[in-house]
Amino acid sequence: MHEVGIAAEGLDAVRAEAARYPDAHVCRVGVRVGEFSGVDTESLRFCLEALRGGTDLAGAAVEIEYCAASPALDLAYVELENGTDCG
Repeated sequence: MHEVGIAAEGLDAVRAEAARYPDAHVCRVGVRVGEFSGVDTESLRFCLEALRGGTDLAGAAVEIEYCAASPALDLAYVELENGTDCG
């Protein structure tokens, strides 16, 4: 189940991006998964949920975009906001 490693590296990338903006917190994360990437989207979703639970990213929404006929696998966006709540 290589989705665990992909999820862990993705969350590390999110944290690295968020570290560039110390007064903000992560509200939403978008991941793009292509049909030919070799990644099962539901397994990836499960792994992302499990790995971020109880962490600084627990409150962030995760959106996975499935791309038909594509080899894509990337972090599409990280949405940050200042303050304590995403709104």
